[in-house]
Amino acid sequence: MISQVRRRLRLLLKFLKLSLAVIGTGVASGVVGIFCHYLLEFIQVLAFGKDKGNLLLQFQSVSAFRRLSVLLVVGVLSSLFWYFLQRRVTLLSISKAKKLVGKRSPNFLGQSLHALIQVAIVAAGASIGKEGAPRELGALFGGSLSKGLHLDISDRQLLIACGAGAGLASVYQVPFASALFVLETLGVSWTLKNIIIIFATTYVSDYCAKPIVGGHALYIVDTVTIDSSSFIQAIILALFVTPFAIIFGYFAKKASSHRITGKEILWTLPFAFLILGGLSANLPIFMGNGQVLAQWIFSGNSSAYLPVILIIKCLLVCLLLRSGAYGGTLTPSFALGVGTGYLITVLLGNFGFSHSLSLGMLLGATVFLGTTLDAPLTGIALVVGFTGTGGIIVFPLILASILSRIINNKWKKRL
Repeated sequence: MISQVRRRLRLLLKFLKLSLAVIGTGVASGVVGIFCHYLLEFIQVLAFGKDKGNLLLQFQSVSAFRRLSVLLVVGVLSSLFWYFLQRRVTLLSISKAKKLVGKRSPNFLGQSLHALIQVAIVAAGASIGKEGAPRELGALFGGSLSKGLHLDISDRQLLIACGAGAGLASVYQVPFASALFVLETLGVSWTLKNIIIIFATTYVSDYCAKPIVGGHALYIVDTVTIDSSSFIQAIILALFVTPFAIIFGYFAKKASSHRITGKEILWTLPFAFLILGGLSANLPIFMGNGQVLAQWIFSGNSSAYLPVILIIKCLLVCLLLRSGAYGGTLTPSFALGVGTGYLITVLLGNFGFSHSLSLGMLLGATVFLGTTLDAPLTGIALVVGFTGTGGIIVFPLILASILSRIINNKWKKRL
């Protein structure tokens, strides 16, 4: 009888500690999202002046020389920062931190500074994603809280993954997609316990950050209507966009895995930013993580040089990652998908096949994200969350995602 009471008390204590870690990770990740939001805005105002309500207008409001100067200074400072940081601290990815639970803990201060500098360079115009920073900070808090509460190794690994998803949810306000991201990409099994904990942390984080970050859609998209031809459009877009996404994902991963970290970073990274600055001096559309480019296309803008713009954007992302910068490819992939979907839909129109441009852009983004993240469900959910769309529109997105997944799996066997 006494042993049963003790056993139940131990289980209750374990449940309470796990619940505290889940809530704490969600709240901490929400605060991370708020801090990243303010840091991003502060640096953008510092570098480019008063917020114009439109990031492209903010970039355009300053002279070409100032855009070039800002990016060159950021390149020099970030190269110095990462050079000296990596001489003193071993930076751990989220997956690596999970594997080393119980053996080695990340350097909290070093990892935090590493994440924040990623936000800073994106705010100043770097052409890579900022989503790596809140994911890493969320994972860091999840790991630290679970360790402090003396949770089991498996629960500590789970909380690291949950923190990553919660960080993503807080910055982009996409809790459902962030939960799917954890389940699809961070090696977490689809058990009922894991699903409940993951969704709890992402939604707590989203709730905490929403008053500051805002719960509105990130992109303004024209009303999307679908009909029977929309499914044909989904098939065609999947067939043509997937190869481009595979190629971009392949080279982006190669660039990241062969990132320069030694003394060479002191010249390679400033040189990469100099190239970005030279291009952005004349075309500020290249600046930032891709949000500016995606919204520009969504707003009905286009150019005969759009294919060239998209190719250069791809090359800039890979160049920065290879030269020593850290960052994500989520928003760049979204923008490239929007642009590729737009181009192919326009091309179909030239051949007499009339399809919805808005749907074409959403389909392109879904395929691109699902392919580069290797997470088709996350790709669909992110596109819906980013654009505030939904309802029956998801059916062509699902079809395109399934077909893209099949193509992607066949290509993997060859690569």
